[in-house]
Amino acid sequence: MSALPKVNYFKPKGIPISDLDERVLPLDGLEALRLADYEGRNMDEAAARMGVSRHTFGRLLRRARHCVAEALVDGLALRIEGGVCAMDALTDDVRPSDSDGVLVAVPSQEPGGLLAAPHAHFGRCSVYTLARVKAGEVGEAMVRANAGHMPGDCANPVQILARLGVTVLLAGGMGVRPLQAMQAAGIAVYHNAGLPSVGACLEAFAQNRLAAFGTEHLCRSGCASGE
Repeated sequence: MSALPKVNYFKPKGIPISDLDERVLPLDGLEALRLADYEGRNMDEAAARMGVSRHTFGRLLRRARHCVAEALVDGLALRIEGGVCAMDALTDDVRPSDSDGVLVAVPSQEPGGLLAAPHAHFGRCSVYTLARVKAGEVGEAMVRANAGHMPGDCANPVQILARLGVTVLLAGGMGVRPLQAMQAAGIAVYHNAGLPSVGACLEAFAQNRLAAFGTEHLCRSGCASGE
C-alpha cells in the first residue's frame, strides 16, 4: 500500500455517531478495492501488487465489497483501520529506517503483530511480522504479506525479505533448501524456541537467548525440501 487513506471514517449525514452501528474495513481490504475497483486492475496484477496470491486477493476483495455494501445499504458508519497490509517497501516514511540495529522477520499466524502466534513453517505462513532490534530493544512492528511460492521454490519469499532489508529470520521450522537460500541472501536464521508469541520470540532474540537454526531444527517431512 503506497499511503494511508486521507479519511478513515464515514457516516450517514445528520445522525450522531453514538446512534450508529459501524463496520470496519481493514486496510488490506481498502487496498484490494483501490486496485480492483478504482484502478481497474485484473486479479493477477492486483494480487502481485499486494504481494499475495490470487486466492488471497479474491478473498480480501469479496470481504471488502461486502463490508462497504453493508454500510451503504443499512446506513452504517464505516471505519477504516487494522488489517494485514504493509506499506510500499520503497516508501521511506513507513519502512523501518536503516539506522543501527537489525531488521528481524518472524513467520506469523494471521493477523500478525507482536501478539500473534509464530507460524510453524517459514514457507506456509501468510504474513511476516517485522521489527527492528537495536541495543537489546524491540522497535515498532509492521506486518508484511507473504507472496507465497510453489512447492520447492523458496527463492521468491527469501528475495522479498532481503529487498525489505531483513537480515535475521526467527523460524520454527523450514527445510534445507530455504535455509540455504536464506544464508545465500545474507539472512541469519535463528530457531524461535517454540515461544508462544511473536513478541516473545523477538524479545528472546534481543536478549541473545535464541540458538542459530541448525540441522536439528530442520523439518523431516513435507517441508524438508522447500518450506
